Amino acid sequence: MSLMKPKVEIKGLNAWYGDFHALKNINLRILPTTVTAVMGPSGCGKTTLIRILNRLCDLVPNFRMTGKVLVDKQDIFDPGVDVYQLRREIGFVFQKPNPFPMSIYDNVAYGPRTHGIHNETRLNEIVRRSLQQAALWDEVGHRLEEPALNLSGGQQQRLCLARALAVEPVLLLMDEPVAFLDPISAQKIEELIMALKKRYTIIMVTHNVQQALRVSDWAAFLYLGELVEFGKTSSIAETPADPRTEAFLTGRFG
Repeated sequence: MSLMKPKVEIKGLNAWYGDFHALKNINLRILPTTVTAVMGPSGCGKTTLIRILNRLCDLVPNFRMTGKVLVDKQDIFDPGVDVYQLRREIGFVFQKPNPFPMSIYDNVAYGPRTHGIHNETRLNEIVRRSLQQAALWDEVGHRLEEPALNLSGGQQQRLCLARALAVEPVLLLMDEPVAFLDPISAQKIEELIMALKKRYTIIMVTHNVQQALRVSDWAAFLYLGELVEFGKTSSIAETPADPRTEAFLTGRFG
């Protein structure tokens, strides 16, 4: 892998839910301004891995972990880390769109306001920029005071992306962001991912091998909590080093 300094470094990560060993000795280095696809069958630990990266797993009863997770060389589990600040800086886009029950404008302005930005001109700039980055401004820029819940599913997901981008995150996490979208909306999200990697480091969980090939630079294949294979997406797709990876890529399980 490149000698470039990693944006994310995971060292000897193990995770449990009670007695269930969900992740087993994971070691990963994620480079900046790249898209990394995390693939594998259901229950292999994909979502657990990215939820650990902004400490959402802290909210799960009986969850525990060992190992280190560094983002920009900072151990995110250091006792001195402000978890709420961390979650603001590491954006998360969920499978199902989850806009807040407020206006389109207030959804996007929510994060900046929690950061202490209340100047109307500044907020207007942030909302416009974030919606433009999410390819949504042209569709909603004239109706920002309307309820976000009035938007279509695809628009809601792009709004959630704009909300994450509004705080200029150091890392953007996506958990199967197109799983519940129609093909046209899914294509828009994929196009956005490829555009956004020029500025952001993106880690995306996906079940879809073809999607990983289209949008990701690197791919990690997990199976039963183990990191089976990690490398350039194109290389893994063409010449998988492990028979389990090949079985997943060819649809024999997953």
